[in-house]
Amino acid sequence: MGKNRNIVIILILVALTALISGCSSSMDGQGTPTDKNTVLIQDYKFQPSEITISMGESVTWINKDSVKHTATGDSFDSGLLGKEESFKQTFNEAGTFDYICTPHPYMKGKVIVK
Repeated sequence: MGKNRNIVIILILVALTALISGCSSSMDGQGTPTDKNTVLIQDYKFQPSEITISMGESVTWINKDSVKHTATGDSFDSGLLGKEESFKQTFNEAGTFDYICTPHPYMKGKVIVK
């Protein structure tokens, strides 16, 4: 009976740990759900400025600034994104994809696809 009790306690602890840590999503500090493939456009920066993904995955950019921004690379362009607007791009080829914000070209980012 003691062995079964220990197993039940371990299972409960594992379940609580999974519940507390969640899956792959989190919050950006302002209540916007994000995942590992999300880039926030905030304070005139791409955050993170460099992201690594696998082939076939997508990256989502979310503009948190009150001014319009873009995520523009050689093979993709979000167009102007207003506050809280987002853009999602799927990357089906391996490589390094540099991008900028067209109105603010000092804002630079990079997607690395493995």
